[in-house]
Amino acid sequence: MNLKEKGKKSRNKLIEAAEICFTKYGLDASGVDIICKTAGLSKGAFYHHFSSKQELFLEMLNQWLKKIDEYISSAKKESSNMMELFMNIAKAKSIFQDASSKLPIFIELWVRASRDENLRKITIGSFYKYLEVFKNLIEGGMEKKIIRKLSPDTASRMIIAIAVGFVMQGMLDPHGTNWDKVAKESPMILLEGMIRK
Repeated sequence: MNLKEKGKKSRNKLIEAAEICFTKYGLDASGVDIICKTAGLSKGAFYHHFSSKQELFLEMLNQWLKKIDEYISSAKKESSNMMELFMNIAKAKSIFQDASSKLPIFIELWVRASRDENLRKITIGSFYKYLEVFKNLIEGGMEKKIIRKLSPDTASRMIIAIAVGFVMQGMLDPHGTNWDKVAKESPMILLEGMIRK
């Protein structure tokens, strides 16, 4: 294993260890020492890769968002129209499962971001990116006269709110319903309200 591969492996170990620690103990209680101990690496290795715990956390967020980006890009390629795209995005079971496992961490981030202007600017960027994706889809559907005239901004915010709400419900009540079925049926219910009749 060369130096570059070794560095990548230790960086990934730190990210995996941080996810375990943040989920188990929370962000504040998960110091660099416990993250390093969980990863089986030194503090020197930590500071070689990350300047702070917050930078490590933001890297975790970026990696998760990259997975979502890849899934949406793949869903776009496999979809011939907007209806299919929404259905294909709803089938992203692994993304929703991954989101459920990380939700306690992200809730802590959102609370911190509400009080820290710099952190808010960083985290709000990803929200606006997905908001723009859905706005473009809705505007495209309106141009093709598939979707009735409505506010793309309001509809996009509603889609994101529903997705986040399902993830939170699934985390709090994992056995309360068949979440796969809910994920498959909800886009159709939502789209029925938007489709031009």
